[in-house]
Amino acid sequence: MRKPSLLLFLLAALPAWSGEVGILLDKQVGKAQAALGFSTQKYDAVSPTGQGFRIGMDVLDLKVAALQMNATWHNRTSSDLSYGGARLGDLENQYWAAGATVNWKLLVNFGAGVEYRSEKITYRPTVGAGADATLLRPWAKVNFGFSIPTPVVSPFILLELAAPLSRRDSTSTPKDFAEAMAPQMQVGLYGGIRF
Repeated sequence: MRKPSLLLFLLAALPAWSGEVGILLDKQVGKAQAALGFSTQKYDAVSPTGQGFRIGMDVLDLKVAALQMNATWHNRTSSDLSYGGARLGDLENQYWAAGATVNWKLLVNFGAGVEYRSEKITYRPTVGAGADATLLRPWAKVNFGFSIPTPVVSPFILLELAAPLSRRDSTSTPKDFAEAMAPQMQVGLYGGIRF
């Protein structure tokens, strides 16, 4: 007897749940570094492009604003490491993130939030030893754009800016260098549907 009543409750509550799914297309921006701790080599900043997938669920929806918990998976990006036009290796970056965002859903949509990222950075020089590093650091992000309200789902498109709240600048070892070459900013276009 309890199973049908629980099922009816869940079916009745389903329309009250809201969230979003979307795709992020971005450009990550790094910082030029000199690997002086283990080499005499200098490297230009790395700025790869990539894409990711995000899902979010509103935990508090006031119709005009909502508090959302979200998770992002970003595929691996790869960029050439170079200096003065000469290719000196590769740098790969991949991450997953979990965070919270407050979204204001007015005529123009605006959001601000934080997320905790686990970034896997791989440094592969053409000569010498490379390294893998995993960075765990918080990022702040803001976005703004438009959505088209419809009865069932609302398509949206947003410009998103994100930056880490911590960074590493030491280049004394290949692992330290990989962490120092990690992105310092991310600019992206995020689009999807809200339900």
